[in-house]
Amino acid sequence: MTFHSRNIFALREDASVVELSVRVLMTVAYEGSSFKGWQRQLGEDTVQQQLEDVIERLFGVKAHVEGSGRTDAGVHALRQRAHFDLPRPWPLPGLLSALNALLPDAIAVRSLRPVPDRFHARFSTRGKRYVYRILCGPRRHVQLRAFFHRERRPLDIEAMRQAARCLLGEHDFAAFATNPGHPRRFGTVRRIDRVHVRRHRHGVDIAVQGNGFLYNMVRTIAGCLRDVGRGRCSVDDFRAILAGRDRRAAGATLPAHGLYLMSVLYPRAALGSGREICEGDRADE
Repeated sequence: MTFHSRNIFALREDASVVELSVRVLMTVAYEGSSFKGWQRQLGEDTVQQQLEDVIERLFGVKAHVEGSGRTDAGVHALRQRAHFDLPRPWPLPGLLSALNALLPDAIAVRSLRPVPDRFHARFSTRGKRYVYRILCGPRRHVQLRAFFHRERRPLDIEAMRQAARCLLGEHDFAAFATNPGHPRRFGTVRRIDRVHVRRHRHGVDIAVQGNGFLYNMVRTIAGCLRDVGRGRCSVDDFRAILAGRDRRAAGATLPAHGLYLMSVLYPRAALGSGREICEGDRADE
């Protein structure tokens, strides 16, 4: 692609070249077992640190990557979202290739998209979707141990589905939050829009979509639904736990390695009209 002096800072219709300091939304996938979570931490290897370090190598200036939210050590992501401000013009297909060439194998940038300056990866969201994956049975799947939680016996899927339906709608989810007594800016009321308990070849997936989630909320919901599947907790007990708002009644928080951030949702208007550049797009387009 050839640049001309009169339009080197202009936003082209094809969104391949962006103006100085334009905000860029990235979609990121990562294997969580390789990192100490998303957020940069002194002396630890994190996803945010890897992204910021690579952007600094490419542009020669300090970079700040703002994620849609934190994920803990061990949690995986298929479509985490984050934004950063582009220090100088760069064709987005070429930038996408450069980022992936320098990032470790456990991280992949799936797409880049120019977004309005007012866009914020965290505060512009309208929801997120998570899946918790469980393997069931006596067989030890050694190659999958970092990607699924294992239950040695089958679970009652239908009972889990009945209990999961109690989550739909707006509720106070204090019972499913770690440190529920800790002051929170937005309280503990959230809305769950979709919840599915799906059987797969080797076990069960618990999929939850909502307008926001408390710390460890999905993993604790999964733990309580697991107890329903084991027969240790009835559907009525599950409903009472939700209504009771007592974290001590909800049982265990399942391990991080079974949790996947599947997608982060934004209103269409918040994203603007810029074209998303995805892996596999030609760098010279």
